[in-house]
Amino acid sequence: MNCTIADRSIFERKHYFYADQPLGYQITQRRSPYAYSGSVSVCFEDGFLSSEEASLQVPIEQIQLEQDTAKSSYFMKDSENGTKRIQLLDFNRAGVALIEIVSAPAMRTAEQAGAYVRKIRDLLRCVNASDGNMNEGSLRCDANVSIHRMGTPFGTRCEIKNLNSVKFLLQAVTYEMQRQYTLLESGGTIQQESRGFDEARGVTYLMRSKEDAPDYRYMHEPNLTPLQVTREQLDKVRAGLPELPDDRNLRLRLQYSLSTRDLNVLTRVNADDDVAVPLPEGTKQPQPEQHHTRNAVDFFEAVVCEGIEPQSAMNWTIHHLLKELNAAQVPFAESPIPPTVLAELIRNVSNGTITTKTAHYLLRESISGQISLYKGSEVCVKEVITSLELNQLRTPQELRPYCTAVLQQHPKDVQAIHNGKTKALQKLVGAVMRESSGRADAIAATKLLKEMLAST
Repeated sequence: MNCTIADRSIFERKHYFYADQPLGYQITQRRSPYAYSGSVSVCFEDGFLSSEEASLQVPIEQIQLEQDTAKSSYFMKDSENGTKRIQLLDFNRAGVALIEIVSAPAMRTAEQAGAYVRKIRDLLRCVNASDGNMNEGSLRCDANVSIHRMGTPFGTRCEIKNLNSVKFLLQAVTYEMQRQYTLLESGGTIQQESRGFDEARGVTYLMRSKEDAPDYRYMHEPNLTPLQVTREQLDKVRAGLPELPDDRNLRLRLQYSLSTRDLNVLTRVNADDDVAVPLPEGTKQPQPEQHHTRNAVDFFEAVVCEGIEPQSAMNWTIHHLLKELNAAQVPFAESPIPPTVLAELIRNVSNGTITTKTAHYLLRESISGQISLYKGSEVCVKEVITSLELNQLRTPQELRPYCTAVLQQHPKDVQAIHNGKTKALQKLVGAVMRESSGRADAIAATKLLKEMLAST
């Protein structure tokens, strides 16, 4: 995150009285953080923004270590005196250490806020600092929202607490922006406050007011010594860092000559993955030896390493494979198709053994668990093609029965072609493809149809 790391940072007690903090204080580094003055680049290539114009640099004010609070849950309950909001507290995580990343007010839209959180999650996962599973609380975010007219100072902000998914972050920020706009347009004023987000209703609600600046009475934490980081420690950690997302994206573009658009789609594949999601009922679970990377970028590179041309590997990963996974509602991370299998399918399409339609059929059946394209760690695509008689039909002898049947079934199109309407030929080719269940070679079928039409 391009931060300056403090040689020495200290822990302090921040005193306040909320139900979610039973100690009456929180250990924090608010006034002496261990990292500060950084920035995170959020680019279109990351896969989280809809346009290059939305790209931005988000300044990081500081990163601090502090204690977590209890988890607060709210629900509405009917009573004799009307509907009341009930608060429940889960103290299991209270006091657990966490890292707080404080960004500056640089984001103008909900989309940019969501892209920023996703980029942070990518970085945390990359360096193995966190699994980033927001639904489990490994990563949460608070969103400060304010609106103002261009050229005027920032408006009064409201803080939406503990959002546990990017989806809810987008919904909460969008709602809060509209709420504040409506309130100001009607002549009201915005009060500084902490708000929660009702996921069921898609609205924010008041948790507590912040009208008066609180005196947190910061004092030194007597039970913790200062955190000291040496230059040698920093150099050692820096030398052991894996390839970071920005470096990876640049390398992918240069090494494989990928377009920005394709790279955007590839990196977006895993954007909203939290945890491994169970496959739909009836779907065969991958065996241990069949497990492969859940990251789409790593998957793509593994296909390329199998000898597949990069653009072809890209197209099959983000278009063909992803299409069948989406149709089966199987997350990419839980795909039962290893890179070796996809590479073998691509080879068989390229050399004319099977058609693209047949490859889609094999992907679909393998994803659903109806067939298996591997035995243990061995790929058996060719054996399956042979056993199911799925080889592409290319010779006149193989194609003639299908072409004959199509010509007999479509006399009007045959007559139209004889009358000079050549576009009808494509309709006949399509009919041959359907008649052969996608096995016919379209070029060979077109040639044979022309010959047969010329002789009638």
